Amino acid sequence: MSCQRREGTYDWYGAHDTERRYPSDASTSEGDRRDPFDRDRARIIHSGAFRRLQGKSQIFTAGWSGFMRTRVTHAMDVAQIARTIASNHGLPGSLAEAAALAHDLGHPPFGHNGEDALNACMRSYGGFEGNAQTYRILTRLEPLTTRHPGVNVTRAALLGVLKYPGGRGDVPALYDDDARDDAGWLYADVPEGSVLPRSIICQIMDWADDIAYSVHDLEDGVSSGLLSHHTLTTSEAVERVTHRARRSWASVDESDVRGVLSDLHARLDDGRSLQPSTARVREVEAAYVHRFVTATAIECLGAPRSSFDFTLRVPEDIAVECVMLKAITQELILRDQRTGVYARQAVRIVTDLFELLLDTALGDLDDIRAAVLPSNVRKALEVLPSEGERARVVCDFIADMTDAQASQYHQRLFSARQSSPFTPL
Repeated sequence: MSCQRREGTYDWYGAHDTERRYPSDASTSEGDRRDPFDRDRARIIHSGAFRRLQGKSQIFTAGWSGFMRTRVTHAMDVAQIARTIASNHGLPGSLAEAAALAHDLGHPPFGHNGEDALNACMRSYGGFEGNAQTYRILTRLEPLTTRHPGVNVTRAALLGVLKYPGGRGDVPALYDDDARDDAGWLYADVPEGSVLPRSIICQIMDWADDIAYSVHDLEDGVSSGLLSHHTLTTSEAVERVTHRARRSWASVDESDVRGVLSDLHARLDDGRSLQPSTARVREVEAAYVHRFVTATAIECLGAPRSSFDFTLRVPEDIAVECVMLKAITQELILRDQRTGVYARQAVRIVTDLFELLLDTALGDLDDIRAAVLPSNVRKALEVLPSEGERARVVCDFIADMTDAQASQYHQRLFSARQSSPFTPL
């Protein structure tokens, strides 16, 4: 069902969805004809956090190849897909695009390997989760003006990035301080005590993220040579992908996996080359994206009163196929020996940095050795009395780094063959 703004079913540009936590400076909006969500999009694109995504890993370490995707190109892929889905159903494309562009701002260096390492380091201090860090960047860490913290995007945009409002086991949806300060404002129209829902924009962003992960990252695996389409139909590949897919969808059948792998092999194989041409890979990619996007539907739950009263429907066969394609990337690319070595290095770098910098943060900040931390970080630490608060600042500092910055910083602190300390990180 398409829920058009002009039909009056729901006003996406009403005061509730477009409200910002802090009033905007009228002088900066005078003569500006953009809608509120276009302004959100611009604030995200021009943020330092978004620019740093170009130096953060998606599947391959940033800088491994100029052709492969980084977090910033992945975010752009997701944004384009999310905007298309939203526009197809009469929802604000600019809002979906803003949420999608922001969705990975909180990812630390080295992708999910860095995220897992930071979460382990922060276990005693509230944990670390990329989605919660994204919210923290948008509302606390990324400077826009001296008048307030964060980039002050709309409520609808913030709700659009909260993929796990209820948390995931011991992983936080929002960090304790952020949740305590913001939850009342953020969920002002949700009855107290209710299970926190996901907005329709968040649902669209999440499905767009799944599409990009399952299709575009698969393209990078094929283009890099890490994944050969000739190995897709082997018994080992079928078994491994089935096992991985069942972690997300327990009822996945091995025969279905074999069918998807055989279909992918047939699409990529031209019968002449060991490696499919770029054009053939792009054709396959476009076909999957088109099918996954156009299969969606949006249901309105009665007369919608908020962005929580909509549900994105994805046919089960499409959702399962997407899960299986993601499993190919997870099992046949990420678990390759070459990427496995990189993963171990990433965990070691992040863990070493956290342990040394936390020890520094909990010590005498006037000691000359505390200068391993930048002056702005030391200044922030000076006014924080608790160990947990200081650990969070150290975590923010590391999470902000690009892959190269983290590697160089680790080399300076731990390697006898260090680079010049005067080389900017």
